[in-house]
Amino acid sequence: PAETPKVGSSVRRRPVPASDERTVISKRKPLPSPELMRPVKPNEIGASLAGEQLGHFQLEEYVGGGGMGAVFRAVDKTLGRTVAVKVVSNESTDDETLRRFRNEAQSAARLDHPNIARVYYVGEDQGWNYIVFEYIEGVNIRDLVEHKGPLQLEEAISYLLQVAEALDQAAERNVVHRDIKPSNVLVMPDGRAKLVDMGLARQHHVDSPAEDLTATGVTLGTFDY
Repeated sequence: PAETPKVGSSVRRRPVPASDERTVISKRKPLPSPELMRPVKPNEIGASLAGEQLGHFQLEEYVGGGGMGAVFRAVDKTLGRTVAVKVVSNESTDDETLRRFRNEAQSAARLDHPNIARVYYVGEDQGWNYIVFEYIEGVNIRDLVEHKGPLQLEEAISYLLQVAEALDQAAERNVVHRDIKPSNVLVMPDGRAKLVDMGLARQHHVDSPAEDLTATGVTLGTFDY
């Protein structure tokens, strides 16, 4: 081993010819693949994808997110209309997450009611899975109460009746929402209420038990509700 030079001393080293240079093998771990480096939280997805295009949908603005992904205001470049695009979070790309995502699209597609957000399209592009819904100009009831305080009685009754009518139509189509809460009800400026987020919906008639999202001893939905 080489001696450690004393403080203040200088050491003259003989230049090493290029042919004598040793190959250094780095012990540093390889960089993760681009797939693993993708953002995982809704706000990170929003910052990453705003302005990008998935399929024929131009994502213009990130408008919110939840447990399963980020929602954008977007433009359908084929039909020239404003839509909402929900992009699944890839924090977990397991089969269960994707199955719930597909279930949301399938459940919403079975329903056609003025108080339920309509689904237009389901797609996958650049490794992102997404659902396209009608775009709703409005605010959810949770935020409405946080900003304005408790609802007036007439308002509360109106929203309650509209959601009940939406659930009645869902029941006729053998769909149970299973995640009714204030943040899943959007109120439009004209007072119409729209039920959204069918990610945990259950269809009564499924082909096999494996297709149902319910499991004994497992709590789904939002705990408070």
